[in-house]
Amino acid sequence: MSAIVNFRNNIIEAIKAAAPEIQNVDWYDGLFDEKDIADWTLKTPCARVAVMNVPTEHHSTGELNACLRVVVVIIDENRHVQLDGDANAWDLVEKIAIMANLNTFGDPNAAPATKVIFKRISQPELRREGIAVGIVEWTSDLMIGVNRSVERSYFFLNGERINKVPRSRVTALGQINLASGAHAEETLDITPED
Repeated sequence: MSAIVNFRNNIIEAIKAAAPEIQNVDWYDGLFDEKDIADWTLKTPCARVAVMNVPTEHHSTGELNACLRVVVVIIDENRHVQLDGDANAWDLVEKIAIMANLNTFGDPNAAPATKVIFKRISQPELRREGIAVGIVEWTSDLMIGVNRSVERSYFFLNGERINKVPRSRVTALGQINLASGAHAEETLDITPED
């Protein structure tokens, strides 16, 4: 599976863990309109995660540094009275923004999030229906590909990296000078300890 899709799935799982009150968290392609919002309001509060604009730069290790622009859209609705669902939507937006700040989402190849921005989309028609739409956006760098410099740091056997060198018992035969002035030959165990 794609490294970008895995990273997006990690973000989805992190949002589910950080804000369990969001009942429905899923991905989307980054473009949404009023019809999408109407569909999403059936499952409020909900969140949609998109990864957009992925410019890359070649890194000296042979990897590609993908500068991912991540967008999370939060839709909330006040179902009790015909008012704006503003307070709860801002609370969810803030939770996700805090979680995104300096979080790698469990990916060892991802850098902490930077340029975290959060805002509300204000549309009078949605506000009259008690629907609030909030957006959290940030940039995360993700290294994609094989790190060639790490490959040169390890030994390989038949294309597989050797992680552990087999160890055997190591002994040495040596002369020991005793306090009485006598000499003796002794076998010593010099196996390195783990």
